[in-house]
Amino acid sequence: MSKLAQAGDSSTASLDHLTDLDQWAVSQATRLARDVDQALEQFDTQRAGRFIAEFVDDLSNWYVRLNRRRFWKGEISQDKIAAYQTLSTCLEQIAILMCSFSPFYADNLYQNLTFSKASVHLQDFPSVDSNLIDEELESQIAISQAITSLILRIRKAEGIKVRQPLQKAIVPALSETFAEQLKHVEQIIKSEVNIKE
Repeated sequence: MSKLAQAGDSSTASLDHLTDLDQWAVSQATRLARDVDQALEQFDTQRAGRFIAEFVDDLSNWYVRLNRRRFWKGEISQDKIAAYQTLSTCLEQIAILMCSFSPFYADNLYQNLTFSKASVHLQDFPSVDSNLIDEELESQIAISQAITSLILRIRKAEGIKVRQPLQKAIVPALSETFAEQLKHVEQIIKSEVNIKE
């Protein structure tokens, strides 16, 4: 990841300052570069485009939504800078990966992100640093997404709006591993579905 992985660059956030959601976004963007590269090596442009679309959906409907307060509230802080840089890095990655599919839009996106007239088409294809892919964290976030989606569906079926807080949700843990992963994302689930415990 260009901005986040540059060692010694004081203008960018180091991985130490990133929240779990930031690290998840970086991990997903790194995985995206790897998957798109593999799909294009096999001349499977449809699969490559689908990977990009799925990542954009996750980035906007999960990462951006869960970090709204970090983006808009309070003064400039290390945490706010980390959130902006993570999002900027992910969007730059998208622009570079999609430039073969949507050349004019990708160029416009890249130039707006970098505040320059440099073309996205002159950039190197992203190299993949496998150390940035955190499968454990991705698994935890996937659990939180699935449980959040399920609880929201139940709320909708029962006619209970999300703004009405509920006392608790019971999630059966069928293994110790699942229980541990669930503990790591408990706060995310509670805030997303408005439950106390």
